[in-house]
Amino acid sequence: MENNNNFSLSFGGLENNSYLCPKKKPKTMEKDGFWFRAFHLYYDGFRSMTLGKTLWAIILIKLFIIFAVLKIFFFPNFLSSHAEEGEEAGFVATELLKRSP
Repeated sequence: MENNNNFSLSFGGLENNSYLCPKKKPKTMEKDGFWFRAFHLYYDGFRSMTLGKTLWAIILIKLFIIFAVLKIFFFPNFLSSHAEEGEEAGFVATELLKRSP
């Protein structure tokens, strides 16, 4: 007699019942997960861009100018020139107390 069931009886209980307890794939391997779909949405979008690549290059150059070049020229390290090493917190505290109304 052939057993066509998805389970077998052993030790008085059900064993290997794939329809009751299906084996789950690890979350990293799921192709329908949120992070996988989000990554591929952007990946496919950037891969098929033509004009967009140029625009993104312009945006990245502008961000570099804003955060690297302007910081060097317009935002000098004020504390290093006015406070002694190790006393920066005290200098900031006294300046805040002097300027408060």
